[in-house]
Amino acid sequence: MHSIRKVITRQDFRRLGGGAGILAAIAAAWLLVGAAVILPAARLSLLAQENPHQYLTFAAKHQVIVWMVNILGGLLSPLLTLVLFLVLVDRFQEDAPYQSRTGLAVGVVGTAGFAIGAFLKQIGLGSLVPLYAANKSAAAVAFYAVNGTANSFLGLGDLGLGLGILVFGSLMLQAGGNYGHLGFLSSITGMPLILSAFVPHIILYVITSVLMVAWLAWTGALLWMETAPHGATRRAGAREGHLVRS
Repeated sequence: MHSIRKVITRQDFRRLGGGAGILAAIAAAWLLVGAAVILPAARLSLLAQENPHQYLTFAAKHQVIVWMVNILGGLLSPLLTLVLFLVLVDRFQEDAPYQSRTGLAVGVVGTAGFAIGAFLKQIGLGSLVPLYAANKSAAAVAFYAVNGTANSFLGLGDLGLGLGILVFGSLMLQAGGNYGHLGFLSSITGMPLILSAFVPHIILYVITSVLMVAWLAWTGALLWMETAPHGATRRAGAREGHLVRS
């Protein structure tokens, strides 16, 4: 009875992680659409989002749009991604405990960086809107300080998530089957994320965001399918909770 209870608990945990991954992909996609489509459509381009006079003027008139992009996308996505990383550790720790824990450690750093960066974008920059109305010069100086700090945390998020995805990607390649295919996507996703931490660029931001959405959705879906009945795990080419070694 105890062993059955343990298996059911593990299945529920992995199903939770799968759902979190899918929801994180939706939140990350919303963040990308918000920053690259919705805000520019409201006359705040990606470049203008780094300009204090344009950003603070826009935020004063469109507080709801800015809140929805920063909170629903920027803050929710890393929190859900953290849940996904916790489940990935459970998935691979029996055969690779040190690698999986390393992946979790850098993943936590990455998700924390993204969450803090999004929080500063919303709360820190939002608090400068009233100051901008009274003193534009002082608000502009404060904007560069707060925005620079937020971007630094976002860069840390790129680095941490990139490294975490690469670590788990190496384990997925060993697992084979559908996990092997996801391992290749992990390699393609992790490297640009690490690069974007040191070379921030709009085009690179869009590319890494699209890859991140794909990785989150695929990882979440695969974990979810492992908990489905009729041996979905065996169809994925991996035994329950173990790497498949040739």
